[in-house]
This record gives sequence, C-alpha cells and structure tokens, in this order.
Amino acid sequence: AIHCNTQHIGTSSTMRQFAFLIVSLLGMETSSFYLPGVNPQSFSQGDVVKLKVNKMTSQHTLLPVDYYRLPFCQPEGGIKMDNENLGEFLAGDRIESSPYRLKMKVEMFCEQVCVANLGREEANGVSPNKVVRAIRKGYHNNWIVDNLPAASKVEDDKTVTTRYWQGFPVGFVGADDNKAYINNHVNIEIMYHQVETETDKYRVVRFTVEPFSIKHAFEEVD
Repeated sequence: AIHCNTQHIGTSSTMRQFAFLIVSLLGMETSSFYLPGVNPQSFSQGDVVKLKVNKMTSQHTLLPVDYYRLPFCQPEGGIKMDNENLGEFLAGDRIESSPYRLKMKVEMFCEQVCVANLGREEANGVSPNKVVRAIRKGYHNNWIVDNLPAASKVEDDKTVTTRYWQGFPVGFVGADDNKAYINNHVNIEIMYHQVETETDKYRVVRFTVEPFSIKHAFEEVD
C-alpha cells in the first residue's frame, strides 16, 4: 500500500501540479486480444512504447473534453495528433501525443514529468477554475498504449479494484473537507508477453494506471 498526503487545489494562489510516474513492466504468458483492423505491434527490449491521450469523459455530463484543455504536462516539441486507424476517426476520438516516455522491459521509478500551474485556489465565493470544475464533474483521463485503453486500479485500506472502463479520474473530492484534489502521481503497469513467432519480441497485453495524490512543498524561484 502507498501512504501519502493529498494535494487539494487551493493551498496557494498558484497551485502547481507535480506529475510523477512509476512504470512497472510485468511479463506474463497469455493470449492477447486485438481490435479488428488493428495490427499488433511487436517491440524489442528498450523500444519506445508510446502512451497517447484521448478526450476526457464524464458520466455526469456526457460531454467529452479535449485532454489538453486542462493544464496537463505537454510533450516536448508540442502536441501532435496521433490517430492510427480509421476506427478512431469514425468514433470521433481525438488522440494526441503525450510527454510520457515508456520503454519495453525497462522499469522506471519516480520520474518527474513537469511542474504545471493549475490556476487560482479554490475558495468560497470564488468561481472555481477549470481543473476544479473537471474534478467535481467526475471527468476521467483516457490514456492509450498500443491501442489498449487504460484500466484503472483503485486501492484503499480493504480492497484493490481494477476498472476496465472510463480510464481513471482526474481527481476526487475529499469526503472530510469537500475540497477538490488532483491525481498528480500515477503508477503505470504494462503487461506483455513474448511473441512465439519472433525472436526477442514482445507485445503489450494489458495497460493499468493507478492514480493518487501527493502534497508537495515548493519554493518560488525568481
């Protein structure tokens, strides 16, 4: 279990998001499932495995929102469209590049992606910023690795739950203080299997994200 302090939107006038990730690569023997018309991709050890982002969705509003409408970390060189097949266009998906860099069979620990300004603090009588609004409306991030959507892993003191729909939440509202907290850390698990017909080649068979919120202290730099 991971024990940490949470970070709500509003401990300073310019709250910052510290985006971190931990990547685990888990080998397994399994048969894989692929969408019709989408060719499976084989990777060698150390090959880059792209993590892409799709529109955010919410069961409360049913209105998808572009991922980079919120001040999330952006890739070097700018955001690029990254649709790979006709089905993604027909479904109305807006799949874009991300700053997350994964490599096949290479584990990563505590990688800082960026520090981002999330806007003004949450306070009574002040109009909430767009990050707070997205959290309170229950928006979820929808990430993709090798055409597989992210499953969401949620852990508490009693259970560990893995959900295979709607990605993972942007944040949550605290039960005690009714304040919005952003998920500024993620654990990413990539499960893969070895390709029987190719030497030293591997394919992604499952993609799981465990989000959580950690409070960070920072100093202003002139």
